[in-house]
Amino acid sequence: MFDFHIHTIYSDGTDDIDSLVEKVKGIEYFSITDHDTIKGVKTLRDKGLDMPNFINGIELSTSDLEDSVHILFYDYDINSQALKEVLDKIDEIRRDRLLERIKILKKDFKIKFKKEDIEALLKLDNPTKPNIATLLVKYRYAKSIDEAIKVYLFHHLKTKKLSSEFVIKKLKDEKGILILAHPFGGIGEKRVEKQRLNERINRFKKYGIEGIECCYSMYNSEEQQYLIEMAKMFDLIITGGSDYHGKNKKVNIGELSIDNNTQYEHVNLMDHIK
Repeated sequence: MFDFHIHTIYSDGTDDIDSLVEKVKGIEYFSITDHDTIKGVKTLRDKGLDMPNFINGIELSTSDLEDSVHILFYDYDINSQALKEVLDKIDEIRRDRLLERIKILKKDFKIKFKKEDIEALLKLDNPTKPNIATLLVKYRYAKSIDEAIKVYLFHHLKTKKLSSEFVIKKLKDEKGILILAHPFGGIGEKRVEKQRLNERINRFKKYGIEGIECCYSMYNSEEQQYLIEMAKMFDLIITGGSDYHGKNKKVNIGELSIDNNTQYEHVNLMDHIK
């Protein structure tokens, strides 16, 4: 078993590194892929843990044709200057998006947070929708994080993300492997139609993308097979991950399909890392 898509407290997961290390015992290979930060990866490495089955990872927030698109980056150099430049740009945009969401809550729902709550959000390494949702639950505007996101945080924002093309081209010559995350859409995201996806993969291949996340917790056997065939047609690496977020999402570590029929034999990410 493997899982190349796991989130921790350093983005919008709920597990700290020590808790996660306990949970991945028995997994052949795994990767921490926090949103737009490598602090979880650094923390694990700094602990000096002897984990040859651990792969550096990150999930980068980008945009393509007005769609939210996530790019997974594996086996990178922690000291990469190009990656640092990408993360600095994303961090600035993310904080602008957070403030925009807070303004929408005030304007559309008459919800106002205390000054210290907003300051605490801005001090986070990687503030995201679940962080705002946690406050909405705390103040009883919603009963759960999922409900808070669906009811209050659904808006399409004006602030722009970095383009997928920019991020891929910026990192393609760096040490590391670039993968298109959950190509049909992630948990709670809008579904991507096959024609749009095919066109995206064709363009991304030209930009420098190297693989596709074909096995994913929300995809069934038919969807996995379609993505595997696409990967083979474009000569792309095949990988898979759960998108585990701890208590924030109902997905378990190592859960790589919705119908318990993961096609593990096709996944070849580690062949390229080795």
